[in-house]
Amino acid sequence: MSCAARILTSSIARSSTLPFAPKRVATSLRYRGKSTLDASKVKKATATATGEASTASSSAAKPATDASSDSVPIGKTVAAMTLAITTVMGVAAVAEVATSQSVPTFDPKKQRFDQSSFIGRFSKMILACDPFLMTYSDETARAYKEMVDDYENLLKNLPNGVTEQEMSRKLWEAQRISSAALHPDTGDTIPLPF
Repeated sequence: MSCAARILTSSIARSSTLPFAPKRVATSLRYRGKSTLDASKVKKATATATGEASTASSSAAKPATDASSDSVPIGKTVAAMTLAITTVMGVAAVAEVATSQSVPTFDPKKQRFDQSSFIGRFSKMILACDPFLMTYSDETARAYKEMVDDYENLLKNLPNGVTEQEMSRKLWEAQRISSAALHPDTGDTIPLPF
């Protein structure tokens, strides 16, 4: 039995002012000076109070012994974390594919998704929280940043076989990757996983 459990048990045994003490049970059932209790009810209340006191002392001692034997379920924690990351990555991929056909012309000062609708706000946030963004290297992020900075030239001089919509989609994706990896003011690499 731990020290805290012993102190709690001894204080319960010495205390007569607790709500389950027999004196309070007997006096609380008096009505206008007349006792409504007979001897059998007082004995029953006393037995109940004594049982509650012993239950309280044993339950106070139990958590102290259980706390030392508890362990963190590492396997379940890792499985839940993996499932959560996979779910976010999957939803981000679905959002990217579902919105790829309705990409607006790239403008870094505007939003890719309509922020007045729930789907637009959800798509923006799920793509910003995509864990796959952590897999891009610093060089790749800087190359995408240069691509975003040169967007006007890329939209005017499209490579052969590339439409304006395809180039806009590539530019939106480049902006998403570079803004996730590089600080917007200083251009420094943001340390992972921030």
